[in-house]
Amino acid sequence: MFALDPIDKRLILELDSNCRATFQELALKLGMTANAVRKRVTKLVEQGVIEEFVVIMRPAMTEAELLLALLHTDGQEDEETLLNEMGRYPGVVQTGLIASIQGRTYLVLAEYIGAIGLMNLRKFLCGPESVQDVEIHTLLRQQGSKIELTKLHLRLLRQLLDDARMSITDIASNTGLSARRVRRTLSDITESGAFWFAARWNLSAGEDTEFYVRIEIDEQKADRDAVDDWLRTNYPNEYWLSFHSAIEPTVFAKFVTDHFRESDEISRAIKQAPFVKSNNVLICYPVHKFPRLSQLMLQEKLTKEGLWP
Repeated sequence: MFALDPIDKRLILELDSNCRATFQELALKLGMTANAVRKRVTKLVEQGVIEEFVVIMRPAMTEAELLLALLHTDGQEDEETLLNEMGRYPGVVQTGLIASIQGRTYLVLAEYIGAIGLMNLRKFLCGPESVQDVEIHTLLRQQGSKIELTKLHLRLLRQLLDDARMSITDIASNTGLSARRVRRTLSDITESGAFWFAARWNLSAGEDTEFYVRIEIDEQKADRDAVDDWLRTNYPNEYWLSFHSAIEPTVFAKFVTDHFRESDEISRAIKQAPFVKSNNVLICYPVHKFPRLSQLMLQEKLTKEGLWP
C-alpha cells in the first residue's frame, strides 16, 4: 500500500469528472508528461485505489435520486453480513461501517426512483432486527440532460460498460464500425450531458484514513457553495468532496489524511468557522461498493436490444 499525494488526488478527481480524458489532456492540466500520468494511473489501478472506469446515466435519464442513510444498530449483528445484505438491494451503491462508541453505525449511499422507491428503500434499511434507527438525507446532485438512445448509441455503450476508457480503436474493432463513425457517435454521447464517465475509487485501499465531518451550517451566513469553497481553500489536500442534504442544512464533507488523529484537529478548526452551528466526525472503515441503479437500468436497455450480456 502507499499514501496518496496531492498529484494523485488531482488525477483521481479529474478521472472521476471524465475518465475518458486522454493521458495527454490530463498531463496538460497537471503540468506533467503524458508518460508520467500513465504511470500514476497504472499504479492507482494496480493498488486498487481506482477500482474501475464506469459509464453512468445521469439522473435526468433515470429520474433517480441519491440518498445518504445512517443506520444505528444495537451492535448484536454480524457487520460483514449486514454490509453485504444491504448491498443486495437494487440501488444501494455503497455500504460502510462508521466508528461509534455505542452499538454500531453504518453509512449507506443508495439511489431510488420516486416516493414509492424511497418508501421501499427505507423499509428495507429498517428491516434488520438489530437496526434501531435510520436517518435519511436525500442529496443534491447535478441532473444532467436527457437524450433518446438509438441502437447505435447502445452498441457503443455496451462496449463502454466493460471499460469506460476503452479506446476508439478497440470499440471499432469489437463492433465492426469504422473508427470515424465510433468517434462521431461517441462525441454525441459524451457531449449530450446525459452520461457521466467516472472513475470508481476506494481511498481505503491506500495507507490513508478516510472520514467525514458532518457539518450543520447556518444558511444565513453561508450557502452550500460557499462552504465547499471554504473547505477547499483551507484543506486543499485533505478535503475531497461533500454530500449536501436536500432536506436539512447539513453537509457531509469527506477528508483523507495520513492518520485518524488529524480528524480531531480538522473538526476543531471547522467548528470555528462563522457558518458552522455544530459538527462531528465520522471515521470510516473500508467500504463495500455495488453497481449503481443507473448501471443496472442501462443493462436492462441493452438486454431488450439483445446486446447484454
